[in-house]
Amino acid sequence: MSDPYLAQIEQEKKLSQEIVALREEVKNLQAEVKYERELRIHGADYHKPKDYHARLKAMIEIVKKGTDLTDIHDIVDEAQRRLVRE
Repeated sequence: MSDPYLAQIEQEKKLSQEIVALREEVKNLQAEVKYERELRIHGADYHKPKDYHARLKAMIEIVKKGTDLTDIHDIVDEAQRRLVRE
C-alpha cells in the first residue's frame, strides 16, 4: 500500500513545478508584450542602435564598404564625421 503522506508530497512537488513553469511563461509573455508595445510606439527606430559606440561601429562598417580608405584612423575619422552630420 502506498503512503498517503508520500502521495501528498509528490502531488505538491508536481504542483510547485507547474507553478514555476507558469511563472516563466508569464515572464516571457510580459516581455513579448513589452517588445510589441515598444515596436508599435517607436516603429523601426526601436531597432536602431542608441549608444554612440554601437552607432560608430555600424558607421565604420558602412565607411569600410563604401570607400577605398584603408588606414583605420582615416576610416574612424570619416565615420565620426558622418555621425556628426546625422
